[in-house]
Amino acid sequence: MRSLANFAIVALYLVVYPSRAWGQVEFPKASDGYHITQPPDVSRAAPAGYEGRYDEATKTAEGNTPATVGKRYVVHFILSNQVKTCPLADGRSEGEGVFAVSFDFTNTRPNEGSTLHIGMRAHARYKGKVGDNAVMDGPVNAEIDYTFNQSGSMRGPNGALATSAPSDVAQHITIPFTVVPGMAAPNIGPFAGGDPLHGHYAQAVGVGTALVYWAGIYYSIAETKWLQENTCVQVAFDPPSNSRQPVLGGEAKVNAQIKTKGGEIVKGDFDVVRARAGGVLPGNGPSDAGAPLKLTYTAPSERVNNTGFVAHAKSRAGVAEGEWKTGLGTGWSGQISVSKVDQGDEGNTELQDWSNYEATRITIDVRNGVGTANGYHESRHSGVNRRKALRGGAIVLLFDNSGSNGGTVEGSSKATADVNFNKTSGKYFVGVGYDPFPAGTQHSSSCIREKCTESDSPLYIEGIFLPMSGAIDDLNHVHGTQNTVTSHLGRSGNATQTFTMIWDLARQGTTQ
Repeated sequence: MRSLANFAIVALYLVVYPSRAWGQVEFPKASDGYHITQPPDVSRAAPAGYEGRYDEATKTAEGNTPATVGKRYVVHFILSNQVKTCPLADGRSEGEGVFAVSFDFTNTRPNEGSTLHIGMRAHARYKGKVGDNAVMDGPVNAEIDYTFNQSGSMRGPNGALATSAPSDVAQHITIPFTVVPGMAAPNIGPFAGGDPLHGHYAQAVGVGTALVYWAGIYYSIAETKWLQENTCVQVAFDPPSNSRQPVLGGEAKVNAQIKTKGGEIVKGDFDVVRARAGGVLPGNGPSDAGAPLKLTYTAPSERVNNTGFVAHAKSRAGVAEGEWKTGLGTGWSGQISVSKVDQGDEGNTELQDWSNYEATRITIDVRNGVGTANGYHESRHSGVNRRKALRGGAIVLLFDNSGSNGGTVEGSSKATADVNFNKTSGKYFVGVGYDPFPAGTQHSSSCIREKCTESDSPLYIEGIFLPMSGAIDDLNHVHGTQNTVTSHLGRSGNATQTFTMIWDLARQGTTQ
């Protein structure tokens, strides 16, 4: 991505920092008596669970002639945009972007010592809403905080060091944009906010528009992905697939809901429900938390393969398709699922913003005692700190630092499930086993003013199963639920942790 970074640096010289902003300082060329170095650019895709890119470049000029030795120029550039691939359960679709440039000049020549620092940073937060039809509902708003700072010093002929008063400018603007399907550029709406009299207003709008342009493309990519079945949500059946076997011509009552990979119920609409063999009613309908779509499956009048039905759904968190199968074996068949979700720890004050979310879900689908474990873990943590400064006789808020880390990992492994009965105690115990899940990647970012660092670390799906047991009432069917909600958590006391474990297993008749 060297060509992109080089182009961005040149563009910033011409647009963001017009010549009058630099005074007499311009980045030199090799022919001016400088050794120019530029390490390989850092360029990578956004972390797992996001669409976007991160690009970073640095360019240095060191004086290497008698007239320039002791002079050093460094320009540093960051362009980053990431949009969450999957909307949240309530349809919120979010992301963020950073456009930052810093310029540093030092002159250590005798009797000429001087320094100059110029920094620009634009931090955008994107917030959109997805409708129940799984497409963007209205424009996405980009809330952009722009800061510009300049400081320096100069040594006079008498050797005295004079330090210029620092210059800090802050602008906040809002730019709406409409996502265009097909991974296309967005339609950018009129901006609002900012103060034309406060300085760097046009630059804030220009940099913000550049961020929004790329954000719109990444939003379009994300929308294309969440419209693909089971990328972001899945269909959950109660009772689960393979846990029931109605007699020929008999009926089975099944509830269907849409859930995120983290286990949260999503409002949506089942637009197509069709039987593989037999019949199912109704053929469509809405579902929501506490109001699943209630289905009645009628088994065929003669034995056939591939019995059950398929349900296709659209929701504010994506599109899903699931299949409910029927047919038991002599081993245990059905589903065991566990989820832990920490959410609601988010807020803001005059000087700080924060948001924390974690979700883990493991689902084991088995037939005749063997099957597949599907694991998912998502982590999102972010915080922003601002500082107060006196500028032009008024108090303004300037960006100080920020930090974020998070990632998404999902994978599958082989699994087994069995049930042991203790007739003396009158209780049963469910045992599960599964191989380790593949590791994912967690991405971390830390910014102090316009200086940012990035790093990656492993992200794992940790086991969260608790013992599963209950009273024996049917030697061929065991089921139960554990649900615990812990509230008043997090910094603001508004966060909750929800732990849910459900098991429903059955087998063909036995008298053991």
